[in-house]
Amino acid sequence: MTMHRATNIAVSAVSAAPLRGTIAIDCAGTVATFEIDEELAHRLCTDLERFLTQVPRRTGAAR
Repeated sequence: MTMHRATNIAVSAVSAAPLRGTIAIDCAGTVATFEIDEELAHRLCTDLERFLTQVPRRTGAAR
């Protein structure tokens, strides 16, 4: 699997009731657009919060 660096992310609301939106991720000159609902948005927030607050773990080589 090839990994590309995301260069821009945009989040837009599509509707308020029920809450739905889109996430557009610009990566390597191509924009991928995804539709999300409120449940998925909350799961994404939880995962991003965990990512942002994780404590870096030392590898065997760093000791």
